[in-house]
Amino acid sequence: MLFPAGCATAPVSAPAPESIPVSAPEKPEVQPKAERERRSEDYVVIISDASDTYESLAKTYLGDSKLAYLISEFNDNAVIVPGKDVVIPIKPVNPGGLYADGYQIVPVLCYHQFSHKKSKNRISVSAEAFERQMAYLKNNGYSVITLKQFDDFIEYRRRPPKKSVVITIDDGWETVRTIAYPILKKYGFTAVLFVYTDLVKSKPSSLTLSWDDVREMLESGVIEVESHTVTHADLTKVGDEQIRKEVADSQSIIRSKLGVTSTFLAYPYGNFNNNVVEAMKRNGYKVGFTVIRGENAFFHNTWSLNRSMVLNSEKIEDFTKLLETFRRE
Repeated sequence: MLFPAGCATAPVSAPAPESIPVSAPEKPEVQPKAERERRSEDYVVIISDASDTYESLAKTYLGDSKLAYLISEFNDNAVIVPGKDVVIPIKPVNPGGLYADGYQIVPVLCYHQFSHKKSKNRISVSAEAFERQMAYLKNNGYSVITLKQFDDFIEYRRRPPKKSVVITIDDGWETVRTIAYPILKKYGFTAVLFVYTDLVKSKPSSLTLSWDDVREMLESGVIEVESHTVTHADLTKVGDEQIRKEVADSQSIIRSKLGVTSTFLAYPYGNFNNNVVEAMKRNGYKVGFTVIRGENAFFHNTWSLNRSMVLNSEKIEDFTKLLETFRRE
């Protein structure tokens, strides 16, 4: 018996449609480090990519993101454009800040006391005036630098940012903690506290700092601590034995209370002589600060560095006169 062919043959399956490949989303191309940089003994030149900032380059090539200004200034502070060259000086360039038309100088400001309202005391700066001064520094592009950065400059190792200033506070009065400290924190600034150790007490006081107060500010990173002697005696009017005790004992007390070794000293009343300097050298100090108004170039005598006292004027113009950072020659 014959059956129609169409019923005897098994149905033929339709061919499966060809699969269409789906492309993975493209990732931004980041060039391998070896392919994007050229090196010499003194410089690295990189082809920048979208992830680069001056801070990240400073962290990678100089070991510290805070050195970003060295790369930025070397590249004329230009915005980093992906695909363009960025030159990174890996050795200090112009550590003294010397230029064809002059040289860099760093002002060191010297405060003593602070008050909630304007005071008749010439060395007591009101909270309002201090806040206005710190705002001026922030809003006008000044960098408040640490003693380490300042020391690198005067020792001709590395220059700081072009508009740099150091803030110092003498003695150890309680208003450092209650007025100056929170304002410094607000603006992201640091300051150096030169303490004379007899003034700082073991227990809290309404007038003076305690060692716990000083330790708290030190551990915050806002305050550095250095020596202003033991008793605040005029070192040019005492004998050699007292000079030795004033510089050596203040150093050992600070070390025992805070665990830091002081190598910078602010002379009481700004006065010093050869005997004082020799005693400081024997005890490992590197620097002495006066209260002679003026700024400091890298070649200034490190035993007679200038500091400008900030007095209780409410006029911002009086403050800005202390902020010269470049001397034309």
